[in-house]
Amino acid sequence: MPDFEIDNLTVLLLSLLAALGIYHRFFSTPQPLVHPLLLGKQSEVSAVRKKGETGVYRSWATGQGTPLTVRPANTIKTVQDVVEQPKATSPVTQRCILDVSLTDEALGEILRLLPIGLQLLFPSIANPASPSPILTLLPPSPTSALPLLLLSLSVRPNTPLIILPSPRLLTAGLTSKNHPTPGVVVVHASLLDDVVEQVWEDCRDRVGILIVGDPQKDGASTVKNARAKGLEVHWWEEIWDVAESEKGEQVKLEATSILLGGTANQSSSKLLILWVSPYEMPLTPSQNFTAGMAALLSIFPADKRPSAVLHDTVASAVRLDTPLGMTIALATVWTGASFRLIGNAEPTWDPEEVDHAAELEVLADPERKLPKPTILFISPKHHHALLDRLQYTYEAHPWAPLAARHKTSSIRAGHVDRHGLWDRVLWSGMRENVLGGIAGQRLRGVILVGDAPPPTALGASHLLLSLPLTRLHPSVFSTGPVFCTHFYDLQSPGVSHILKEVDLWKSADKVHSGPPASNVEVRLKGEKVDEAFDAEGTAISGRIWIRGPGILERIDGKGEDQEGWVDIGEHAKVQTNGTFIVDNTLV
Repeated sequence: MPDFEIDNLTVLLLSLLAALGIYHRFFSTPQPLVHPLLLGKQSEVSAVRKKGETGVYRSWATGQGTPLTVRPANTIKTVQDVVEQPKATSPVTQRCILDVSLTDEALGEILRLLPIGLQLLFPSIANPASPSPILTLLPPSPTSALPLLLLSLSVRPNTPLIILPSPRLLTAGLTSKNHPTPGVVVVHASLLDDVVEQVWEDCRDRVGILIVGDPQKDGASTVKNARAKGLEVHWWEEIWDVAESEKGEQVKLEATSILLGGTANQSSSKLLILWVSPYEMPLTPSQNFTAGMAALLSIFPADKRPSAVLHDTVASAVRLDTPLGMTIALATVWTGASFRLIGNAEPTWDPEEVDHAAELEVLADPERKLPKPTILFISPKHHHALLDRLQYTYEAHPWAPLAARHKTSSIRAGHVDRHGLWDRVLWSGMRENVLGGIAGQRLRGVILVGDAPPPTALGASHLLLSLPLTRLHPSVFSTGPVFCTHFYDLQSPGVSHILKEVDLWKSADKVHSGPPASNVEVRLKGEKVDEAFDAEGTAISGRIWIRGPGILERIDGKGEDQEGWVDIGEHAKVQTNGTFIVDNTLV
């Protein structure tokens, strides 16, 4: 063997190289995911304000005087544009939409047949000169949500949708003078008896009934009795048979020429989608859902948006019968990603007991052979359940404190990832073994929709998930987010403990919910606003009023001023960096 001679200089250089490698790998401070200056001022306030209110706050990225975004792309002008027909040269790919595998071509064909079948089954809604709304009353369950999504994607000017979030609002939806009388009520089979009785009492035989969730036609006796009274009653499955018949080929639908939604100057008869809110007041989009889609997608960096190329699956815990829930679904369908709902598999309205951990775990059930989510829109209760399970598994690992200290040092520097040594040794395996691996390596984005968590829970979420936790504050008055944090915002008090035997949810304090969304204007009103401006160092708080292209209007005009500002009924205080802490105890 040849002899190697190594002098002292070579040993010294090799030692320095090894030391630099070890320092860079284990002890160096990583670069933050976002420059700290971008988090130092996150919204811009107008220079002029009125007495008793703040100036107008806008997202710093939008700025004052800039037109607000009304659509995610110029090609999205009508509801039919959300589903694009695939090109002839495009490969045939399937995606999961509400637990059903569909190609884009199949989805397009379904949306073509749906309005044809409805017009053939219910001829009264076929008159283009007289809008005849379709009223939906479907429970917020993944198993019953697909008809509502299909109806929303295929909605037409002469058959606008009226979406009811509760059976208690059925009479209001049938008899309200703020919109035309519905021509069809789409109802789940579990409510068929009550709906038939209520429809007959309020509208007699002027309204038809379409039954969802009864493929075996177990409600045939109820249908027979309803038809004997003169009511037009059909099952959902009949739509496809009649639409594909010879009669279906003769039906010609008028081209859609108006936007998804309506403007403030349009009458309710010109609207495409309308909600009857829990306040029993009809709501209508002030411009269109495309504005909500634009605001929602703007919370993602360009390389993190849902995409068919990345084989993304978006799972949402936001009910589809809410404005934001529908926006999430429409935006996901448009991006080409798969879409799934998080919720009770049983089609019930108010379940007595809800196991939020089980609702997450079912998304990763291997027997169903459905894709695990890559992006989660979860509620605070689902976030609570997920962190509790991760914390329990973390506490059982002997190396957890050492791994936590290494991870928290990166989080304090504004950086978090899933590719480190400790991720391979501890964090990755821990996440894969919790709730079927719902938080495993496939997951790349978590958006918390609702109340912001306590500071300790936020720091623990960054640590246990090794992902930024984006906080999104919704409102029933908005199709998109009202407030939303920066996607890479890791600012939090951190985890100064090792999580063992610590109650993450004990504190009553809340972290901020971010600045206003990209196309939303916000101002605070209240008696103490002027006092806060006069007293230096006092936080400004008040009642939240919002305005923008995706904000909903009440048809009766209540809760709204002449400039288009809408009172959402919540309170917040604004911080010096332009972020808002929504806290209704400030009343």
